[in-house]
Amino acid sequence: MSKNKRIIGLVELVTVRGKKGSVTKRALFDTGATRTCIDVRTAAKAGVGPIISSVRVKSASSPRGYTRRAIAQAIIIVKGKKIKTGVNIEDREGLPYSVLVGRDIIHSNFLIDVSKTHTSYKVGDNKDKGERDRLMGPDSMVHSVAKRKVAAE
Repeated sequence: MSKNKRIIGLVELVTVRGKKGSVTKRALFDTGATRTCIDVRTAAKAGVGPIISSVRVKSASSPRGYTRRAIAQAIIIVKGKKIKTGVNIEDREGLPYSVLVGRDIIHSNFLIDVSKTHTSYKVGDNKDKGERDRLMGPDSMVHSVAKRKVAAE
């Protein structure tokens, strides 16, 4: 283990700093993500920028099979460590975390220990209630199968 790597949890508070100021949000540290991604509203509030390039990202939902995302310059502060990097700007509305920290930041700065994740930051705590109700409600597949089973008896 490198002496300068800090041990963090799966979800931590991070500060996004830009030209307009700083915004502190809970962020998911995702070892499967190549690059750090910030919600467009969070980026605008902090004044992240300038846009330095764009990147093609595979997307099954896009007719072309990919989408383009802007890469902007930002400063991300995690546990007192300040990292200047390029971040994807994406609309993350409806997702549990408006900041996703990828390997571009994790690799040389942090080690993730899921037991260090603060209990109020659990990923499962942020499940969309509407989605849960849809899956488990009276019109769900679970209930439809049970109704058919009762009707067949």
